[in-house]
Amino acid sequence: MIVTAWLVAAVLVAVALVAVVATRVPALERPVRLVVTPLVVLVAVVVVADLGLVLRADPADRPDSMLTHVGYAVASVGLVPALVQRRPPEDGAEEEPASLWVVAVALLAVAVCVVRLVQTR
Repeated sequence: MIVTAWLVAAVLVAVALVAVVATRVPALERPVRLVVTPLVVLVAVVVVADLGLVLRADPADRPDSMLTHVGYAVASVGLVPALVQRRPPEDGAEEEPASLWVVAVALLAVAVCVVRLVQTR
């Protein structure tokens, strides 16, 4: 599980770097935006698997602060949708998607949360 979480974090950092490059190369913008949703699903799978392992573990092997562990889990799953996805305006006008810089920062923050999730175990 630890190796999987580190791999997911590495993929998140790589996509964040591609998002930064995409600010200068417009051809990369669409692929970056398309890969964000599957990455959020992948992070959710890792978080659910981790929480399942924590709940099945012996009480002595559980994290010292379960609240901190659950906080990292919630932040890992909820941060990207909260920062990147916007509601359409009520007047029906089309709104621009979030900046690629916001996408990059959100992905880096989730990578940190995933790493901290496995470190708190």
